[in-house]
Amino acid sequence: MVIFTRLMKRPRDDNVGVAMVESAANDNVRGIVLIMLGALFLSVMDAVVKLLLDHGYSVLQILAVRSWFIVPAMVLWAWRTLPGGALRTKRPALHIVRVVLGFFAPFFFFSSLSTLPLADATVIFFGATFIMTALSVPLLKEYVGPHRWAAVVVGFLGVVVAANPSGDFFQSGAVLAMLSSLSYALFMLITRWMGPGEGAFKQVLYFHAWVAVAASAFALTDFKPMTLGDLGLVALAGVIAVSGHLCLTRAFSIAPVGVVAPFEYSAMVWASLMGFWMWGHIPGQATIMGAGVIVASGLYLLYRETRQKRLQTVMGADTVEAVPPPVAVPISASVAGEDKR
Repeated sequence: MVIFTRLMKRPRDDNVGVAMVESAANDNVRGIVLIMLGALFLSVMDAVVKLLLDHGYSVLQILAVRSWFIVPAMVLWAWRTLPGGALRTKRPALHIVRVVLGFFAPFFFFSSLSTLPLADATVIFFGATFIMTALSVPLLKEYVGPHRWAAVVVGFLGVVVAANPSGDFFQSGAVLAMLSSLSYALFMLITRWMGPGEGAFKQVLYFHAWVAVAASAFALTDFKPMTLGDLGLVALAGVIAVSGHLCLTRAFSIAPVGVVAPFEYSAMVWASLMGFWMWGHIPGQATIMGAGVIVASGLYLLYRETRQKRLQTVMGADTVEAVPPPVAVPISASVAGEDKR
C-alpha cells in the first residue's frame, strides 16, 4: 500500500527545480509500473467475475450489485470533495448515448467468460484498438494513412486467428468478446468526442449509475440470493476496478503514451496466468499466434502515431529561429482543476 501511494503521489513544490528534474527522470518508470499494476488489477477483476459466474450468478446481477457498491461510494466522495454543481452536464443527450453503448462492453465481455477462458476473451477484446482506429475516420473525421490501415487489417486478422472460428463459432463466446470490443471502441470514441470538459470522474459516475439502473431492472426478475462471501467478492471486484482505472489514468497522465501504452498488453499475460492458476486453462496455439499478431500490429500503430507527432513537432520547431529549450510546467499547475477517475 505504501508503494502504491508513492507511485500515485505528485512531487512536492517546495523545491520546484529539483522536483521537476527528479520527476522527469522517474515518471517513465512510475508510468510503466502503474500501467502494469492497472492491467493486473483489471485482469484480477475479470477473474473474480468469472468465478462469480461459475457460482451461478447472471452477468446482469453481478453488474447491478457491483454498481450498488461503486455508485454510493463515488457520490459520497463527490459530496465531500467536489464543489456544488460539479456533476452537472451541458451534454445530457451525448452522455445517454455514451452510457448505453458502454453498458454492453462489460455485459458482452463478462458473458463471453461463461464459455471462454479468460486469456482467450482478453486477447479478442484487444481488437478494440483497431476498431477505434478504423471508426475514427467516419466518426471523428481523423486521417488514417495507408500504413495504419495496414496495421488495422493485420490486427483484425490476429483477432480472427485468436477467435479460431469453426462450425459453432456464432454460438461461442468469441462473438460476445468481439461485440464487447466493438461496444468499448464506440464508448471510447464518444468519450474522446466529448473532450476533457466533462471530466473523467463525472463520466465514470454517470456510467456506473446507468449500469446500476439498467442491470437492476433486468436482474431483479431473476435475482439469486448471494452469500456473504460472494457479496464480498463483488465488492472486491468494484474496489479492484476503481484501483485499476486510477492506475491507468495516472500512468497516461505522467508518462508519454509511447512509453506506457505497450505495457498495457501485459493484461494478456496476467489473464493467462490467472486462467492457469484458477482454472488450469492453457492458451492454445491459435490464441498465442493471434495475440502475437495483435501486439505486433498495435505496437506498429503506436510507432506510426508517435513518429507522426514527432515529425509535426520538428516541422513546427523549424519555423521558429533560436527557440529555447522547453521549460517543464510544475506538476501542481499542470493538473490543477483536473478531474481524475
